[in-house]
Amino acid sequence: MRTRIQVICGQPLPLPGCPTTGAGLRTWSLGEGLKQHGFEVVYSLPKDVLEKVPNPSEDLEKAAFDYHKLGDAVEKINPDVILTQGWLWANMLPDNLQAPLAVDLTGPYLLESLFSQVEDQAQMPFLKVQALRKADFVTCAGLYQKHYFLPWLLLAGHDLLHEVCHAIPMSLSPNMPTPMPPDEPVFLYSGIFLPWQDASTVLRRLIVALDTYGRGRLIIIAGAHPTYTFPTGDMPGLIDELRQHPRVDFTDVIPFDTLVERTRSSTVCIDLMAHNPERELAFTTRTVVALWSGVPILYNNYSELSTYIRDYQAGWTLNPDDTAKIDDTLNFIFEQPDQVHSYGQNAQRLVHECLNWERTIEPLVSFCQSPYKREQAGSHLDRMITPLDDRLWRSAIQLKNSSAYHVLKDIKRRFLG
Repeated sequence: MRTRIQVICGQPLPLPGCPTTGAGLRTWSLGEGLKQHGFEVVYSLPKDVLEKVPNPSEDLEKAAFDYHKLGDAVEKINPDVILTQGWLWANMLPDNLQAPLAVDLTGPYLLESLFSQVEDQAQMPFLKVQALRKADFVTCAGLYQKHYFLPWLLLAGHDLLHEVCHAIPMSLSPNMPTPMPPDEPVFLYSGIFLPWQDASTVLRRLIVALDTYGRGRLIIIAGAHPTYTFPTGDMPGLIDELRQHPRVDFTDVIPFDTLVERTRSSTVCIDLMAHNPERELAFTTRTVVALWSGVPILYNNYSELSTYIRDYQAGWTLNPDDTAKIDDTLNFIFEQPDQVHSYGQNAQRLVHECLNWERTIEPLVSFCQSPYKREQAGSHLDRMITPLDDRLWRSAIQLKNSSAYHVLKDIKRRFLG
């Protein structure tokens, strides 16, 4: 009998006809990578998220859950291993959980919340440690993130004298799309509006270059989060301004399969963001999609993925504040199409060799082949942070349209009565 793995995710997966998010695509990459190694994978989504999926499969409908009844879904699936996208879901699982629990730390959630301001910063560390204490196995999206998460795992009682956090970079299928280069330079900017993402400098310089050369297009595929009400930051205002330009085409968020088609038909993808701590730690999903599609990337020079891109000549890694260098790079793209094409070939070689889910998934595969329950120690944070109080729940009113609200509400019921 095959090992059954229940994969719990609070965001839409890249299913046919369905827009996804970075967390959704990350979850899918782990689940599909496990399938490639012979495991039975069951995806579980919240019922209100599944409602937005056109024509969901019978298996998805059976595994869907109510926020306050995640334990019921686990009991119904009866998995050998549970894998959660992010740490919030661990606090929704029963305390007497029998199946070993793997938690994938998809990104620096506390840093994201500094920008979104929808959680109580004073109490989130307690919740994070509560969740990490329950984890038997932990993964994250890269070495930069691993170094960020290790202190949290120490506080949660994990033994750092052993390997406690396994870096699995964001990866995609070894079956890559065939690039379809356009006749003129086409620049693609895509993604969900989030308050920690600011690509304004490079997009404004690109508009100047389009006017200077009198050819080329900027395709913008972007919009608000497809499932939850979430702060968008300043990018929507800039996009509203740019979309008035005759060489700019704008589309709201689109299904993942359609996004791949638009990506592989582009010349260069734009993902050069202003520096902040979240961007430095992020192993950016949209960037990997571009590389996988055979399209070079205009990227930053300060994150882990920057090294991959620079070493493989799969794009350009720039200081986001260096407008002169940005202008030089845009000129190169307009004037050296053969070189740009070779960068696209390098991009797919990079994915094949380093960001291929059949290879990168190995640490999680090993755990699922021989799953175990970790012997839990007490949390070092118990002495440092006061117990949960009503401040958390007053601030949680802001989260009523998000999965996090339901998670926090359930934790209050279970821990405070």
